[in-house]
Amino acid sequence: MNMKYFNYKQYNLKDLIAYKEKTKLSVSLCLPIYNEAKTIAKTIQVVKKCGNLIDEIIAIDSGSSDGSIEICKKLNIKTITDKQSAKDINVSLQSGKGWNLWASLYYLNTDIIFWIDTDIQNIGEQFIIGVVGPMIMDKKINFVKGYYHRPKNDARVTEIMVRPFINLIFPELIDFIQPLSGEYGGRKKFLEKIDFYSGYSVEMATLLQAVFNLKNTEIGQVYLGKRIHALQSVISLGKMSSNILHTLLRIAKDKKRIKIDVNKLPDTLTNFISEDGINFISKKQKIVDKKLSPMISVKNI
Repeated sequence: MNMKYFNYKQYNLKDLIAYKEKTKLSVSLCLPIYNEAKTIAKTIQVVKKCGNLIDEIIAIDSGSSDGSIEICKKLNIKTITDKQSAKDINVSLQSGKGWNLWASLYYLNTDIIFWIDTDIQNIGEQFIIGVVGPMIMDKKINFVKGYYHRPKNDARVTEIMVRPFINLIFPELIDFIQPLSGEYGGRKKFLEKIDFYSGYSVEMATLLQAVFNLKNTEIGQVYLGKRIHALQSVISLGKMSSNILHTLLRIAKDKKRIKIDVNKLPDTLTNFISEDGINFISKKQKIVDKKLSPMISVKNI
């Protein structure tokens, strides 16, 4: 795959702002939030230090109960709840991270739109300039995916489930170092024309559509340095994996990579939980992400 590779060290803030203004490009950022009170303030502070690199910043929240919304508002960030976005867009709410990314396309009208996760403990300028740099400096790049060094060796869902699946079913993706990276973006003219999925499978769905709808030379991967974040429980990762796998199977069926009746796939995952190590209780969790139509079609209704 003749994909372009970049490194955040190629860029500096001053030069990016100057070239962005020279070429009259506009850039916006959406921060997806769900109970990120421990890290969101620092994230916003780093983003604001990037000054005129970013023309508009919004946060879309999935029902936080830890004060995340209040922190955003205190720092003068336009914050929208997912419930409010559903009313604005006039579509039934399908709560989840993917919904937040998708809904951001309704509010943001810049040439370049990107997202970064809000749970990064070592957030720094490199996560911002690294993602937008390639698209600002190279007009041929329409989609950028971040990758990084993970010192905790914590890419468990990627290495245990996603990579084996794409190696077998979607070999077009084998060169992506962090296919589930939450730091990525693209030009709006591309993003508004693709489907999104409501939950954690949004990363795989957008990446697959980039690979299938763009030329190799229009896609870039960018190294963002070291990334540290809090680890989720194995039970949570099991649900995340199931969300992603369900969507991968649906897309694989659509692309005629496998034969499967996706309508017969279960929509729940059963886990077994024990507090004393002896007695186990079964717990069912919903795992199906909902497909969200391209934003351009929703806006034009």
